Amino acid sequence: MENKKLKEYNITWERYEKALSKVLSNFVNSGIETVTVEEIWVETSLPIDLILEILERNKLNYPEEIKEIKYKNEIIWSRNEK
Repeated sequence: MENKKLKEYNITWERYEKALSKVLSNFVNSGIETVTVEEIWVETSLPIDLILEILERNKLNYPEEIKEIKYKNEIIWSRNEK
């Protein structure tokens, strides 16, 4: 049902993936290696469930300097796991 809902809205994934990549690059420029989904949410104003879906799709180009992404104190992505 979730996929049907997303198709209904005709989401352009590339647009959101570019936005997240840009925000992650901004974090790198600030010297941040561990990012939280909440921080991404503050920077992008995208709904958290959309951010999580984009991260789950795993089609982002993560900057080398980003070591991990956390959500509610749990690691949801780590450079070591790739």
